[in-house]
Amino acid sequence: MIKFFTHLTLLVIKVLLLLTLTSCHDYENDQVPLVVEEPPVVEEPPVVEEPPVVEDPPVVEEPPVVEEPPVVEEPPVVVNVAPIASEVIITPPTQPNNNISASYTYFDEHDIEGTSLYSWLIDDIELNNSLSFTLPNDSEGGNLTFCVTPIAAAGEEIQGIKVCTDITITGEYSKPSAELIVLTDSITTGIEISASYSFIDENNRLEGQSILNWKIDDSDFSSDEHITLAASHQGSLLSFCLTPIAISGENATGDVVCSEEELINAKAGTAPTIDNLLLVNFAKAGNNMSVSYDYVDADNDLENNTSINWLIDSIEVSNSDTYTLPDDSAGKALSVCVTPSSITGIPTDGTAQCTNQMIADIVITGELELHQIISLAITGYSYNGVTWRILHPSYSPVRSTDDTSFTITGTSPIEEANWLVGHDLEVCIDTIEAGEICLLASEQATTDISGGLPTELDADNKITKRVISPVSFIDLTISGVTKRLHRPLNVTESTLLNISSAGAVPLHNGEYTDVNTSIVWAIYDWQTATDSCVNQSMNLPVQGVSDTSDAFGLHQFYNQTAINYSQFPNSYITRAMGWPGIYFRSSSFHSAGKHYDYYLVTGSDDFINDNTAEGASCLSTLP
Repeated sequence: MIKFFTHLTLLVIKVLLLLTLTSCHDYENDQVPLVVEEPPVVEEPPVVEEPPVVEDPPVVEEPPVVEEPPVVEEPPVVVNVAPIASEVIITPPTQPNNNISASYTYFDEHDIEGTSLYSWLIDDIELNNSLSFTLPNDSEGGNLTFCVTPIAAAGEEIQGIKVCTDITITGEYSKPSAELIVLTDSITTGIEISASYSFIDENNRLEGQSILNWKIDDSDFSSDEHITLAASHQGSLLSFCLTPIAISGENATGDVVCSEEELINAKAGTAPTIDNLLLVNFAKAGNNMSVSYDYVDADNDLENNTSINWLIDSIEVSNSDTYTLPDDSAGKALSVCVTPSSITGIPTDGTAQCTNQMIADIVITGELELHQIISLAITGYSYNGVTWRILHPSYSPVRSTDDTSFTITGTSPIEEANWLVGHDLEVCIDTIEAGEICLLASEQATTDISGGLPTELDADNKITKRVISPVSFIDLTISGVTKRLHRPLNVTESTLLNISSAGAVPLHNGEYTDVNTSIVWAIYDWQTATDSCVNQSMNLPVQGVSDTSDAFGLHQFYNQTAINYSQFPNSYITRAMGWPGIYFRSSSFHSAGKHYDYYLVTGSDDFINDNTAEGASCLSTLP
């Protein structure tokens, strides 16, 4: 292209030069021969060499685009799940002896159905494994179940979950009927009467629970197969109606059919009697009592003015139908006699029948003290067993099952007293008539359970709580003389004694709580302890070691406890007797403002300031 334009340019320049020369000719000198000078040689302009044709650089052919191979998409991951059967339906009707079939919907996203599994069951018993089968003739009323387990023709999971449906087999039937109703020949009072009939069903179904209805004077009387008419029905009209019912299927209930009415006649008999005479309600003080009995009359004569008589310890107390047992009747003998009487027949009065029963009572008696015996008396109850327990808050096992008595002592010879004293005693009787009955010894009347350690008072200073008391005293006999060392008082006893003596017996000066028994003991300074004993007509004992002015000192009583309770290695006063483990005051003088005291736990003596409060036990001489 550049080369072409260069030649064209040169050609244009030549043409322009030629035109210029022609235009400069002098026409005035045309006459003069014209010397035509040759035009100066116009030098052609130097040939401008065309710049070398810069050849386009060779087209570097791009290397052929190597097309990447087409991305072969991986086939989608197919999750091959098990086939599913749904909409499982048993196709009605369900008529015995007819063919029955079922349908269902098969689903598998990827695989067609193969040979699925079928199962037919009646009342859970498998009978067939095809898609349809003939119901047995005796299948009416049975529970028909069809199950399908879907099976795929291919795939990883070819077997699905079994799906079942069920239905009660109910065929199509006409109603049953009954014919030939016949009553017992003799329709009289006092005898058993029945009826007979024929059950008819065109489909040969068995009879189910047909409805029986005896009527007296056209009023419903009984639905039993057999009836016995009372004397009150004499002269009335009896009929029997039946509603036939087939054992199963539709139209199972037929129409009611009834017999002709027949007259109820009387039957002759003898005097009435009383059978099965029983006391109604348990015979216990405060309970309202009545009787039940069977009035028997061979003629079925009606009862009229039967008499009832109540007796306690053979003394008649009432002739009413019911009788409430008085509070003071517990433990006494109750009798009730019934004399039957009829409104018709001869004779009208029968012989009195009586029943007797002890009025129930459970009584425990004795003294609520360590080593004492508590007696149990059970009256009027029948029972399975008895259990005795000491109600220690952390240890209350059954200590005895004796049904007559219990000794308040350990289950072993060396069980310590603190498991017993300071707690209550409970006895429980598992009665047949009233279930388990439990009595707390502390709650019984003091005429039944005496003693015990009082621990709580009400606003009127009446005892509201008492517990098992420690041993009350230690007796010591020397040369034919017996003296008694009384146990110390607790604060409740000290308070009561101060009140009952109008202040003559002084109150305690301090308190000591036994952590093992929770008993709060009264403690005294020397003068108060002395006054307390003296004003109870007793005295404070001597120490018995350095002071033997009285042979009956605290030391001697300690030795006696060691003999009495030798099964224990030591600490007899606390382990065996339940007394507090503290020092006790003595009357023995030591020095100004001091007296001897004695530690009954270990048998050691000491002395102490008179103003210090300690335990105090008083000494008395027995007659």
